[in-house]
Amino acid sequence: MKYSAKGFRPFYHQFALFPIDAIGNTVKDFEHSHEADSVLTYGYVDHETGFRFEVLSTASSQNGTPQIFNDRPEGIRVFIKAEVLNDTDAIVLENRDELCAANKETIDSIIDGYECDEEIMNSRTMEFLDESRDPICIDDVQVLLYKEGNQTEACWVRISGLQEHFIVGEMLNEPYQDFGYHIGDTIGFFVQKTDDDRIICVCDMNPTAKITREDLKDGLMLKEAIGRFNNERNEENFFNILELLRDSDVWVPCTCVLSENDQTAIEKMVDEAGDDLSSMKGMEFSNKDQIRMIPDILQNGDDFFFPVFSSDEEMGEYGDGFSKIETEFLHAINLARNNEKELKGIVINAFTEPFVLDKELFDIVEKMKTRLTDTTRN
Repeated sequence: MKYSAKGFRPFYHQFALFPIDAIGNTVKDFEHSHEADSVLTYGYVDHETGFRFEVLSTASSQNGTPQIFNDRPEGIRVFIKAEVLNDTDAIVLENRDELCAANKETIDSIIDGYECDEEIMNSRTMEFLDESRDPICIDDVQVLLYKEGNQTEACWVRISGLQEHFIVGEMLNEPYQDFGYHIGDTIGFFVQKTDDDRIICVCDMNPTAKITREDLKDGLMLKEAIGRFNNERNEENFFNILELLRDSDVWVPCTCVLSENDQTAIEKMVDEAGDDLSSMKGMEFSNKDQIRMIPDILQNGDDFFFPVFSSDEEMGEYGDGFSKIETEFLHAINLARNNEKELKGIVINAFTEPFVLDKELFDIVEKMKTRLTDTTRN
């Protein structure tokens, strides 16, 4: 079996024997290297550099049943890039339980050091992406960029997350044409089937219909877009919400926190009023120090969300207990990022028709191009 013919899947988290000659003198310090004809390896993925094999031991495969010498010197680790062994015949071993037990410490260190988050791990199980994958850097896929006025252009993108309707990744090279996105930017892309039944990855970078600030003023356009998506959860409706969020103002419920000096001044006013609190009606108070506005955080099970609303009316009775701050959604993203809690994302209109923007999508919204025809504020 060759990696070049079968790809990464037969070797991923598997034990395989390769001829010792294929890796040069990298195991010269192993005790049985001079009598061995093979090396025992374990296959894994480094998210940035691609598929690699770690050499666990030298071995002999001359008598049919491989003899594993377990002779790797303490403190020595040998890693081989997949491209080195790409065209080398290998034997994938079946006796996993015994091999796992003998190499538990090394395998655990590989898992701790190189395994990615669950979404990236799940993307590796998606065989329909294999036609677009780099054969070595398997988390990198070739994405076709589309934009009116440009020729279709291929770009390498490193997968960083999965969403219900698309895949998220970082552009690894600078496009030759002006797509409005650049190397290092986060984009969302889809999978499509061609007329000849090939599977390709596609990113549509065409701007959608233009809007004005007046269109967004009361938050109704955003609210209606969320309603359409919740009724028909497709890619077009989803990205329409993201584009609207990029340009929208939203309302954030906050708790008003006074300084100790200002709080003492208010308490003094209350004390002076005594039992006649009605006498305070109409009184004015001017703060001396800066007032802190602390956004509220909602919890659902073990997950925390930063709440924003398309209008102050959308808060309902919940909003009666807070100060309501209107701000750009892009600023709300920064507030969410800087919150002391580990947030799952931002929830829009949590108590009517909610929409959750996962934190992995913050970058995408920030880097979207504006749809506004009037970009200056009043």
